[in-house]
Amino acid sequence: MDGEERLGEVVGGRYELRGVLGQGGQSVIYRAKDKVDGDEVAVKILKAAGDRDAVDRLFREARALLSLGGTAALRVLHQTNTSDGAACLVTELLRGRDLDQHLQEIEGEGGRMPLPEVIAMFEPIVKTLDAARERGIVHRDVKPANIFVVHPAYGGGVRLLDFGFTRFVHARPMTAPGVVAGSPTHLAPESWAGASDIDHRADVYALGVVLFRVLSGQLPFSGRVNELLQMVRTAPRPSLHALRPDLPKVVDGWVECALAIKREDRFQRASALWSALLTCFERASVRPPAG
Repeated sequence: MDGEERLGEVVGGRYELRGVLGQGGQSVIYRAKDKVDGDEVAVKILKAAGDRDAVDRLFREARALLSLGGTAALRVLHQTNTSDGAACLVTELLRGRDLDQHLQEIEGEGGRMPLPEVIAMFEPIVKTLDAARERGIVHRDVKPANIFVVHPAYGGGVRLLDFGFTRFVHARPMTAPGVVAGSPTHLAPESWAGASDIDHRADVYALGVVLFRVLSGQLPFSGRVNELLQMVRTAPRPSLHALRPDLPKVVDGWVECALAIKREDRFQRASALWSALLTCFERASVRPPAG
């Protein structure tokens, strides 16, 4: 069913679909009004009601998000179905823009995000990834487009989105061996190899890529897919200090550890990566924002 055709439909007996926020290959996301309490929410509806794999992924995403309640993960409100059987996920409605859009505007003006803003933005993301690690959850697609910057008028803060590629460490894999899941520019070497035992260290690598981009205005590696594969698995890690001379030279050691080819050589959790980066910021005389 086309996304527009559902407008006006009431899902789960209470959520009236009022507008299309976006859509992808498998789902449409709607703006809806909760007829019970009057709140506006977002409703993600699968396009193909009978696609068992898509349904499994949606509810695996819901399970991950629900287990991360109280963190910066997107907040789930309800799981339900449409009248014709399509699976739905009801979440909080976010207003603002994703980090990729935020960075494009800053970089388009030749600027960089101020370090105090970087600190305030990423503290919650780091805590969320650590919480995911403790629960055996691997996001597998950490990137700027999946970090949402909430507009200050609606409370501010950030949210980590799109747990559709999530892997539960102790559960049956959703992707077949050798299948690569995630965004090429942010994939860890072991993800490129299609390893069946991907763990939280793949998210640590991706977080390192995101922070490299935030701080420098460019990705550590870019190119065609085959070129990316070769660089990620064999190339020397680029110098962040050369791109940001206001940061101490030791920041290049941070890059080496954040983007290490072997995961056992990498920071072993997001908070370890973050603590090491904060030490670099302190040497650059940057202090976390008060409060």
